[in-house]
Amino acid sequence: FGPNRPPLAGLEGFEASGAVQYYVRRRAEFAGTRIVIAGGGDSAIDWALSLQDVAEKIWLVHRRDRFRAAPESLRQLDAAVAAGRIEKVVPYQLHGLQGVDGELDGVEVATLDGERRLLPGNRLLPFFGLSTDLGPIAQWGIDSIRSTIPVVPSSCETSLPGVFAVGDVAAYPGKLKLILQGFSEGAMAAHAIHPIVRPDTALHFEYSTSKGVPHRT
Repeated sequence: FGPNRPPLAGLEGFEASGAVQYYVRRRAEFAGTRIVIAGGGDSAIDWALSLQDVAEKIWLVHRRDRFRAAPESLRQLDAAVAAGRIEKVVPYQLHGLQGVDGELDGVEVATLDGERRLLPGNRLLPFFGLSTDLGPIAQWGIDSIRSTIPVVPSSCETSLPGVFAVGDVAAYPGKLKLILQGFSEGAMAAHAIHPIVRPDTALHFEYSTSKGVPHRT
């Protein structure tokens, strides 16, 4: 998994310098900065609220007029906007980056009608969710469909013998993308892998409901 990166010219240089980041390691790193936060969900709003006390200025950019977040977060956002600590920039989208040698000095935003604004930010935090990318796994010779890998439903084995996949990347008929399903797939894969890595050892299957949870002595 990786962040959905905005399609902006020169983005790589600003990523390398740290002017564009996709998550916050330490709030202190943003002290005194002018931050443009892009996104309309919980991550964007939560970080805008968290950084308002350390940043010099925060713009919250969203392509729609309404945000999707927890009611309490929206209430706090409205209060921060009313107090002048956060400025909502809606309905705008990221359009361009300005700066030299990785030093960001402006973020251009635009409406669908072409109206543009230049926000004098020196940090950009885009929160557009995550995307699945097989990366080097795509070169392993495993059958794949877009960003998923077809597996045998009963074992989660891929088209490459001895290689298994579970979770969102695994695909088969009737797949439900739920955490519970991922746990089930992990158990099935582990049982299928056991005779491969320990061919001389029998697998004794037990139920915690009848044996109880093991206790340390």
